[in-house]
Amino acid sequence: MNNIELLAPSGSMESLIMAVQNGADAVYLGGTRFSARAYASNFTEQELEDAVDYCHSYGVKVNITLNTLLKDSELDEAVSYAQFLYTIGVDALIVQDTGLIYRLRGLLPDFELHASTQLTIHNGEGALYFTEKGIRRVVLSRELSFEEIRHISRDLGVETEIFVHGALCISYSGQCLMSSILGGRSGNRGRCAQPCRLPYNLVDELGVSRAKAYLMSPKDITAVDNMDEIIDSGVYSLKIEGRMKRPEYVAAAVKYFREEIEGRKEAYHKNNLLKVFNREGFSDGYFHGKTGRDMMSFHYPKNTGVPIGRVNSDGSLTLSEPLRKGDGLRVGEKGLTVEGIRDRGNVKEKAQPGETVKLTGRSTLPEGPLYKTYDFELMDELKRSHNGRYDRKIGLTGTLFFQAGEEASLMVEYKGKTYRRTSKIVETPIKAPLTLERVEEALKKSGESPYVLTAILVDHFGEGFLPIRELNEMRRLLLEDLAEDQVKSAKRTLPEHPDRKPHPMKQEIRENLRLVSVSTKEQLMLALEMGVKDLALYPFYRGARYINFRDVAKVLEEHKEIRLYVKVSNILRTELHAIVEKVKKLEDHGRLAGIITNNAGVIRLLGKDFYIIGDYKLNIMNSDALNFYEEDLAMSMVSEELNRQELKGLKNKERYITMVYGRQEMMHSEYCPVGATVGGMTREVPCNEACMRESYRLKDRMGEEFPVMTDIFCRSYIMNGKPKNLLDSTKDLMHIGIRSLRMDLTTESAEEAREVLHAFLHGEALELPSFNRGHYKRGVE
Repeated sequence: MNNIELLAPSGSMESLIMAVQNGADAVYLGGTRFSARAYASNFTEQELEDAVDYCHSYGVKVNITLNTLLKDSELDEAVSYAQFLYTIGVDALIVQDTGLIYRLRGLLPDFELHASTQLTIHNGEGALYFTEKGIRRVVLSRELSFEEIRHISRDLGVETEIFVHGALCISYSGQCLMSSILGGRSGNRGRCAQPCRLPYNLVDELGVSRAKAYLMSPKDITAVDNMDEIIDSGVYSLKIEGRMKRPEYVAAAVKYFREEIEGRKEAYHKNNLLKVFNREGFSDGYFHGKTGRDMMSFHYPKNTGVPIGRVNSDGSLTLSEPLRKGDGLRVGEKGLTVEGIRDRGNVKEKAQPGETVKLTGRSTLPEGPLYKTYDFELMDELKRSHNGRYDRKIGLTGTLFFQAGEEASLMVEYKGKTYRRTSKIVETPIKAPLTLERVEEALKKSGESPYVLTAILVDHFGEGFLPIRELNEMRRLLLEDLAEDQVKSAKRTLPEHPDRKPHPMKQEIRENLRLVSVSTKEQLMLALEMGVKDLALYPFYRGARYINFRDVAKVLEEHKEIRLYVKVSNILRTELHAIVEKVKKLEDHGRLAGIITNNAGVIRLLGKDFYIIGDYKLNIMNSDALNFYEEDLAMSMVSEELNRQELKGLKNKERYITMVYGRQEMMHSEYCPVGATVGGMTREVPCNEACMRESYRLKDRMGEEFPVMTDIFCRSYIMNGKPKNLLDSTKDLMHIGIRSLRMDLTTESAEEAREVLHAFLHGEALELPSFNRGHYKRGVE
């Protein structure tokens, strides 16, 4: 049997019991605070302790999600909450905030930490960086292929966790600001409003619609048919997504994945998972490489159900699959629950494939393809997969001593420990003595316990008599001792030692930076012409108008007076080492002032030789977050999700830079809405590179437009349609202590770029016809 861990979601106690009873090795759940599923039911502190104790009685591990970004005002409370979780025996914390990681490594050095997928760890160097900083397990980005997972897990020896079933974010997790910027609900703080599940219109340069659908809504993934590849990859833990899903969803996913892990491969596993929840079917995500439209649910963003026939013009249903009372049906957006089935003059509860029937009740469905969204029989079976908290049993072997005139005893050895209980004195039988079979029958009962004696070894058995209730009590107390010991052994007391102090910086802090970032060759020429001193170039966008590495080298050679930085892509997978070598070779043409990135792999490889500034998607939200990077980063952009008051409250503000102008990058994705539609890309068909011929924008229901940009790796960027403009607030920022500022030019024309550059360089306000102020005034939930 393979020892790979199966990790199940638990959004409620019912889901948790379903997970344990169906064979999960570990569960992950959130409390009422600091969880990346803020709208799940979640657990109170008492419920958490009860859940932990219940799981530990089965030997099931409990990982708690403490995986949101934290503000300074929340960090102490989060640390206190982590200390509570530590004392009740939680096995590991799933974390995102580097300030929290930094604090916990000092206060609770033996508390196992798992790096959330929100940390965007997507290459081997990044995985090593975090493990070297005290992270035990890395939850890899969902975009990785089996080959990349194998390299990180087997070749590098990193303990990894991957998502194998459930919803897929279309942006790299931790790199999405769309919900935050548009509605103030931060995905980094567990409050994502899921704008990716809304309809969009892809328009070209002339405003002509080229595709209209749920263009950013991916199908759920499943790897239930890929267990051999998963096991071969060397991954440690298989994670099922779904803390917001119903308990039956958890039961089904755990049950079928458990059977697949154990080698019981059945076609109905995937079919039943489809019946429980799907969005236009499943995809295998990115496990086998980049895909296009075939991984998307363009037509319907919610549970699609499975096709079971058609509704005819007269309202009758012609069935291709079984139907029964209690099933949920839909045609298009219209749905109902089957109250009864009418077959001519008869009302019945079931109908078979090939039959044409009608439904009883007032609700009707329009003509069209018919889908079953709720399978009553399957859901009922899944609900009954446990009839109580202790239906699943852990089999034990007991050793019995039974002799008249002495106490009977029962002994069990479990996980290296011995447990023993005795009874009253065994009586000399007056009539018929107890048979061994009768004693074994009593001892093999279980009741409300995770354990059951499936075998009895006899140390000694002589004639004697003992009331059956005495045998039952001996067995019950022994199993209780064992369960209580499993629970108590996980509890901890807080260590007594002071928190560590921030590591002293080895690199100088560059105060009062006025950093200008440009993307196109035209913008670059303007910046040089206007005398920019601190210039950042991004040589990764795709297209002839954008800057490339040759342009960077030319600037280094010809403009020695400029402090030149290179923005290195936040996402670099198999191309990481080649890009790092390109960056190093740039110094053949002149000295780089530094690198701007939030790619942990880049930081690990270049941090010793280059001055590195963290980019804004490093998600620095509190005063301890930058301390995690110690000497690797002297400075960083702050999170785009902080408001004025929160910026003011940051300590060591000389280490921070904030953006005062620029289109924020809303999403960074392997999927490209242009490639998947106008480009015609599928798994079999390569993209026709439509993005090289003209530019495109996504248009939402409110008429807002978001430029779609692509890069040399064929990844897409969804940019904010309105630039952030705080050019009128630079003096205020200086007043609250933020002295280094940055502006970004991306899609701006020469005329627009000139206006912005002039205002930025001269500290002037700039009136624009359309702009946003980011979160400077409002902040995020």
